[in-house]
Amino acid sequence: MSSPSIVRGIRTRIQNQLLPAVPSRWRPQLTFGLQAYGLRAFQSASGNARMVVANSHTGIRKAERLFQDTAFTGQLGSVFDQLGLVKPNSYVNVDHSDMHGLTALVGAVQTRKGRALPCMVETTYAHHIPAHEDAAPHWKRLRAAMKAARRQQTFTEHTVASLQGLADRLGFWPRLVFDRGFGNKSIVTHLHEAGATYYIRLKAGRQVECDGETTEIKTLPSKDALVHMYDLSV
Repeated sequence: MSSPSIVRGIRTRIQNQLLPAVPSRWRPQLTFGLQAYGLRAFQSASGNARMVVANSHTGIRKAERLFQDTAFTGQLGSVFDQLGLVKPNSYVNVDHSDMHGLTALVGAVQTRKGRALPCMVETTYAHHIPAHEDAAPHWKRLRAAMKAARRQQTFTEHTVASLQGLADRLGFWPRLVFDRGFGNKSIVTHLHEAGATYYIRLKAGRQVECDGETTEIKTLPSKDALVHMYDLSV
């Protein structure tokens, strides 16, 4: 559940800073989106919509229009940045979330007041879309679209581009905190060369070089050690 103090604080900033900066034609969508998804625990896209709209069909249609309006989401992203909630010393948690054939790369800034606030949401096609012959038609369409998209940009390239896009928007790199699955060479090398501060959780059995010898993470002599991996000292 959300901390009452942080919800009150955010609601005040929304009234004073966010709403006036959003064009009037988008304010009804913004109000609905905040009520359904911004200030309550997330259950599902349609479930949250029904919580704030009495007619379930109307709620679902509102949700569809909200998620399909890319011009609105672009505007909302730039307005969110102007609130200044993400600072150079902020910690931003980054992780993937799969849903119905799509993968969301989500960044959420830590508040230390009971919940993290999303500051980046980028979507691409999920890794695991059914490929068998008797898959449902919508899965086959998603699979074909994923294969076409992958020819333009790999899954990892999308992640790197999205992270760089966040830094470009903000004008700086916040401190990035990753779970397992992000410790591949392309991501680590890009963040290292960009001068970003980042923390990536590695499996205990991951092998690295320390003092000229190859060893597993779990056998390092210290929890804070300089190791060599991907031709980098980290």
